[in-house]
Amino acid sequence: MHSANPINSISLLESASPKAQTFAELAGIAGEGATPRPLKVLFVTNMYPDEEHPASGTFVRQQAEHLRKAGHQIDVLHIESNRSRLKYLTSPVEVFTRTRATAYDVVHAHYGLSGFPALFRYRTPLVVTLHGSDALVGHVQPLISKAVCAFADAVIVVSKGISARIAGEIIPCGIDLELFRPLDRDQARVRLGLPVRGKLVLFPFDPKRKIKRYELAQAAVAKLGDPEIQILTVSGKRNEEMPWHYSAADVMLLCSESEGSPTSVKEALACNLPVVSTDVGDVREIMEGIEGCEICPDNPERLAQALKNVLQRQAEKSFEGRLSMRRYDHSRVVAAIVKVYEGVILDRFAGCAGSVDCCGSKRFSQ
Repeated sequence: MHSANPINSISLLESASPKAQTFAELAGIAGEGATPRPLKVLFVTNMYPDEEHPASGTFVRQQAEHLRKAGHQIDVLHIESNRSRLKYLTSPVEVFTRTRATAYDVVHAHYGLSGFPALFRYRTPLVVTLHGSDALVGHVQPLISKAVCAFADAVIVVSKGISARIAGEIIPCGIDLELFRPLDRDQARVRLGLPVRGKLVLFPFDPKRKIKRYELAQAAVAKLGDPEIQILTVSGKRNEEMPWHYSAADVMLLCSESEGSPTSVKEALACNLPVVSTDVGDVREIMEGIEGCEICPDNPERLAQALKNVLQRQAEKSFEGRLSMRRYDHSRVVAAIVKVYEGVILDRFAGCAGSVDCCGSKRFSQ
């Protein structure tokens, strides 16, 4: 396709430390990792789904839901920073009030900026999870994240790339394999009102987010020069709807500038949708050993060639990515997280031995 031609598109917008355990070690074998009693945990996060933003922080909500399924009590304090940045200054009071009123076993902050209000918890161990941009993008956020983590009892990072910047236990984001499963392609397209014929390149991100580089995705598809290949942009959808979008597409394209442990890649593979991606986050680790996916440099020509290779290969043989995603099942992730919780709780009791008022060596709590 010549650059003067319009781009075909469809839019559906609505470090580890030396002593750190690996994800596999933390998760243990099936059946292990269960705690002898239910834990009370307060999630503090600046990303969580609501009516206005149903797709925001769905992986945080999923983690909370699966911890609940495992028998634990999970309360959520959503810092609605999209409405006002002042929420970061007022939320510490709510964190203190909640932890003073309820004897939580752990406060778990998701994202470095959310960790700041969480520092003001009352006599409760703090776990911080870093998800990517909070450690890898810019200068201010990583600086805040590093400072917050210095006062946390434990740090979880979702990829090796993050651990190289800020040390922590590597536990990637999990996926719900019961929800994300292959569906009939034609049925999915009819359900979504998409053309049954032609090839669809799924871009499951908000095109307005510069870090996702939608323009690069457009340029790559334009380089293919095939009017039968279109971009399908999807954002703002509820999690329950996404398996239909993955199943309707022929390939997913990820060309972000930075990622932590992109859940979308795992979800796509769980739906048996091949992925073309730039080398960001832990994508190389996620797609290791899966035939039919490609990782390439972030330029339109190489991305276009990778898309062409994947689409041609798909026409010749069926794609299987789901089996490899079993290692990211939420049950394993939850087991690993609970082991981190148990560790900070045990450390707190050990530090409190013989003390009337214990705060622990790394506490910044009231």
